[in-house]
Amino acid sequence: MRWNYRTILVIVIAVLLSSTFVHAQKQSWNLNFKGGIMLPGTITVDGYDGDTELGWIVNTAFDGMVAEKLSMGGYFFYSGISEAETGESLSANIMSIGGTIKGRFQLRSGTQLRPGLILAYQITTGDAFDDVKGLNVGFTFEAAFPLKDFKAIVAELGFTTQPSGGNADADVTWAPIFYLTVGYEFGG
Repeated sequence: MRWNYRTILVIVIAVLLSSTFVHAQKQSWNLNFKGGIMLPGTITVDGYDGDTELGWIVNTAFDGMVAEKLSMGGYFFYSGISEAETGESLSANIMSIGGTIKGRFQLRSGTQLRPGLILAYQITTGDAFDDVKGLNVGFTFEAAFPLKDFKAIVAELGFTTQPSGGNADADVTWAPIFYLTVGYEFGG
């Protein structure tokens, strides 16, 4: 089965709508695990732009409340991307480890909206090049749909960037590459 944007969007909407929602719950921390897709983007290597294809991503986040509507926490994501314009398929894995700061806004339905900023150290590995290290300045927008006992279904739309980075051979940067993930959260 070939996955396209419509199929993935229908699955995401079905998961979100099929959840049993309850009213808002106060919590001091949460941990979530999500998986999804990296949308196509453009990576610049010493002035050459290469377009990426649809990829995969898994990520996790741990957040602790620091104020009524603000949390800070740790963030990790790992993704796989590929570029096939050169005639040979080049693939790479991106790992990003860092921190987040998120606003938390509760809707009457109990759904929580969490826009936030990601600052992380990023490593890109592949068989055709030496490891690339850089800075990820990303954005996240989570929607948490509460279940019972501090659990939730979480959807995230975000992006990763690398405004600064490279290796001994080349500067490697990219503008926002968007991703969409869905997963499960628990907390206390």
